[in-house]
Amino acid sequence: IAHWLQSTKGFKVGVVTSVPFSHATPAAAYAHNVGREDYQDIARDMLGFASIAHRNQPLPGMDVVIGCGWGEETSKPSGQGDNFVPGNRYLAANVHHQLAVASGGKYVIAERTPGQPGKELLERAAEVAAKSDQRLFGFFGTRGGHLPYATANGDYRPVQDTRDAESYSAADIDENPTLASMTRAALNVLGSSQNGFWLMVEAGDVDWANHSNNLDNSIGAVLAGDEACQANFDWIDANQVWQESLVIITADHGHYFNLVQPEVIAAAGKEKPQPPEAK
Repeated sequence: IAHWLQSTKGFKVGVVTSVPFSHATPAAAYAHNVGREDYQDIARDMLGFASIAHRNQPLPGMDVVIGCGWGEETSKPSGQGDNFVPGNRYLAANVHHQLAVASGGKYVIAERTPGQPGKELLERAAEVAAKSDQRLFGFFGTRGGHLPYATANGDYRPVQDTRDAESYSAADIDENPTLASMTRAALNVLGSSQNGFWLMVEAGDVDWANHSNNLDNSIGAVLAGDEACQANFDWIDANQVWQESLVIITADHGHYFNLVQPEVIAAAGKEKPQPPEAK
């Protein structure tokens, strides 16, 4: 549908996700590939570069791509094709270097930068892209290639799951935007379209939390998705375009959650906090 709207209706199209931008769901929104783990080649399709599936006539590319995968380096092309480039698992270095408008590319880029608040960085890039009618590429993330889990109570301190408990530095939290702020940035750029736009927003990390049976992270991811939904509603309200808008909310990752010992969680909720000297 993104291809059809882009090519026949002149729509702008975009994706926003809390997991790597070329991961399964955003990839399926636009790219063509026989393997979901061929991340770099999927990214080529999404960003309008020649790929295995489109050697001679690349896809036009999406107008907005905001997601994660920043800092995920590898020299092993597990699941990827012969055109894999050592470096970032999700975005080949030679593609990255050609994206920016300053390098002759089509995208205003906002990516995680040490010491720079991610939300503000992305907002500024979106403003520039909207005013200059350019595309927007946002590249963020922490360990594992996703946004930090805010968790159920929003303290960014995930409990241990089937792997281990993730921990985040102050920089991990500050240098990354939230899913809601990503959504607002995308709407700022796509909303300038005279013909309409199509946007897919994914709270993709709820899937990862559920696979790990991590209730804390799962609830936090659902809340992050709810805030992103509200960002959409706020934009529609502000622009008074409900009569022209269609919002579909679906449980893309509404699969199993295997809670084996609910009594453990119930008991933990009744525990009284210990004074600091007793810990």
